Amino acid sequence: MYDLRDFHNLLSLEAHRHFGRAAAAVGLSQPALTKSIQRLEKQVGGLLFDRSRSGIAPTALGNDVISRAKSILSEVAELRRSADLFLGMQVGMVSIGVGPAMSESYLARAVAAMAERLPNIQVSVRIDHWKQLSEWLLNKEIEFFVADIFASAEDERFECMPLPKQELVWFCRAGHPLADCTVLTQKDLLEFPLATPRMPVWAIDWFAAAKNQNELRDGTSRPMPNIECESYSMLKRIVMSGNAISAALSDTVNEEVAEGRLVILPVDGPSLTTQAGIVRLRERSLSPIASELVRVIQSITDELRVIQ
Repeated sequence: MYDLRDFHNLLSLEAHRHFGRAAAAVGLSQPALTKSIQRLEKQVGGLLFDRSRSGIAPTALGNDVISRAKSILSEVAELRRSADLFLGMQVGMVSIGVGPAMSESYLARAVAAMAERLPNIQVSVRIDHWKQLSEWLLNKEIEFFVADIFASAEDERFECMPLPKQELVWFCRAGHPLADCTVLTQKDLLEFPLATPRMPVWAIDWFAAAKNQNELRDGTSRPMPNIECESYSMLKRIVMSGNAISAALSDTVNEEVAEGRLVILPVDGPSLTTQAGIVRLRERSLSPIASELVRVIQSITDELRVIQ
């Protein structure tokens, strides 16, 4: 009889390719993880990983077992989810995805409210760009995600529920060459490295005209953005460490602005606003816990609409 924990440990080792890091990821000691892998190797009758000085890598048998382990664990997760549907919201968990910008918004408030209201449930939150979130949703690794819906709206597999638009602000470090300017243009921003999460098409278009003029003048073609990172915590550190600029919801930088470490830039140009929404699979019912979390999110955004 196979132990599902051994499968989890196997996938951790496959992801980290290092016994120490894989053990830490699943909350085990390294010897305990090693015994788990050895037990699984004994059960299947062969080595699952080649060990060498350069590291470890799955064998042909290992790749096959890893693939089957993923399928088994996915089916078990679906079984648990089905049970949760019958049990209601007294126990269980929900896995959701959130885009980088929206992770710094009212989503945190909604998740906190769920934890207060339903202390026996677990909410797992994954933060990444919309393309990765879409893959997780299609693979049924998450029940829904909250992020930019520009690309998802045309996909018939998805159902999108738009959320209120929020304006993004541009910011730089205190002492930056642009920090004391009273008014700036899009062209001014392009004089400095741009550090943002992966930009959707509508955000790239916001810069397109000014970018093209600069490139014609300089004879260069700069990437858009120069620095791409899905973590706003790291993006803020990047901005505070040099002359890069970035854009975010004001809630993301309010604390650093109040402390005098970051400065909001006064950009004279079209507003750059989020086009976020809740995205779910059209043919898949949400669990009661996921439905409740959606309701909480929509309740909070209804309050925002009244304020606006």
